[in-house]
Amino acid sequence: MTQNDNQSSAQDELALLLDELRSFSANRDADIHRKCITNLYYAAFHAVRALLFWHGYETKSHEGTQRLFAAHFVKPGVMQRAHLKCLATLESDRLRADYQGFYRFDAQDVADSRGCVAALVRASIDYLSEQDKTVSSNLQPALDDALAQMME
Repeated sequence: MTQNDNQSSAQDELALLLDELRSFSANRDADIHRKCITNLYYAAFHAVRALLFWHGYETKSHEGTQRLFAAHFVKPGVMQRAHLKCLATLESDRLRADYQGFYRFDAQDVADSRGCVAALVRASIDYLSEQDKTVSSNLQPALDDALAQMME
């Protein structure tokens, strides 16, 4: 992949991230906690994929995304270990939300998860903006607004 391809793929992931944040707000307003957990996971997932794509790392699985994030961002100290833990915990929760109907999530579960997602998303956007202001510039106001709404 060329740098232009990397940038385009990163921007695509940021657009998907924005969709998840907006969907989260709608699901929270409707008290659909199970979907909120899924939205939070995918928001974090797309934020991490934007970082990976920016550097030309392609992943084909959720596990691969976590491994590459750990190797290229957490281990060298670019991102906090807490962000990796957030992603891993949310993936487990997302799997329960999507596939275990007997497992119940409530508003407190959603509230407990959104802080780490907001921190991961903010760190990812800030990192990408430091690399190249144009990568998130067209989405920056919408992302900032969606993050603020998520934390209300």
